[in-house]
Amino acid sequence: MLVRWVSGVRRATVVLALTGSLVAGCATAEQGEVWDPLETPNRFLFALNKTLDTFILRPLAVTYRDLTPNGVQRGTRNVLNNLGEPVTAVNEAAQGEGTRAAQTLARFLINSTIGILGIFDVAKQIGLPHTKEDFGQTIGVWAKAPPEDGGPYLVLPLVGPSNARDAVGLLVDYLVDPFRIAAHHFDVDWLLYARAGVAAVDGRSRTLQALDDIEKNSVDFYSAVRSAYTQRRAAQIRERGVVAAAALPLDSVGRAEFGLAR
Repeated sequence: MLVRWVSGVRRATVVLALTGSLVAGCATAEQGEVWDPLETPNRFLFALNKTLDTFILRPLAVTYRDLTPNGVQRGTRNVLNNLGEPVTAVNEAAQGEGTRAAQTLARFLINSTIGILGIFDVAKQIGLPHTKEDFGQTIGVWAKAPPEDGGPYLVLPLVGPSNARDAVGLLVDYLVDPFRIAAHHFDVDWLLYARAGVAAVDGRSRTLQALDDIEKNSVDFYSAVRSAYTQRRAAQIRERGVVAAAALPLDSVGRAEFGLAR
C-alpha cells in the first residue's frame, strides 16, 4: 500500500510539474528579470502586508524576542520544525529521495517521543539533521523550466511573495499536512490558527534587523524582496537535500514565516 501511495504521489508530482512548466513557459520577461505581469495589484497587496506587519506582527515579534527566554524560543522553534517534518518527508519521497524521507520520518518519531513533542532536537544530536522541502520545490525539481522561472510573480495576502509554482505548492502542502487533517477531523481547527500565529511571530523575531537593513538600503523595497525571493527559491530547488539553514532575511516577508506554507 505504501509503495502504491508513493508511486501515486510521484505521478501526481510529474503532472503538476508539467503544468508548472507550461505556466512558466509563458513568461516574457528578459533573462535575469522576474516576470511580474501583475505588478500593480502585487504592489497593493505588498503595501497591505507591510501595513499589517508594521502595526501588528512586528510589535509582537519585538516583544517576543525581548521578553521570551532564549531556551523557550529555541524549544518553540524546534516544535514548529517538528510539526513540519511529515510534509517534508512527503515531498522528499515525491522527489525520489526515499532515504532522506525515511530519515525525516525517523527525526519526527525520535523528537516527538524522546524529544518530548519536539521541544528538544534529539535527532540532530544523533546525526539526523533537519531538512526542509515543500511542494513548490518538488514541482521545481521535476519541471523543465529553470528554477528561477516559477511562472508569474505573486504577492499573496498575509502570506507574502510567491509565484504560480509556489502558490500551487502552498496549497498541496496544506492539503497533505496530517496535522491539518487531524485538526479538521477532531474539530480543533483553533490549533492550526495558533500554530500559524506562533510561527509568524517566531519567524519575524529572527529577521527584524535584517529586514530593516534591506528596506533602509534599497531604493524600492518591493523590487528588492521580489528579487531576493526568486533567487532564494531557485537556490533551494538546486540545493535540495541541503541541511536547513537559519532563517534568511526574506523569511519574515515570505510564506513560511506566516505559518501558512509549512
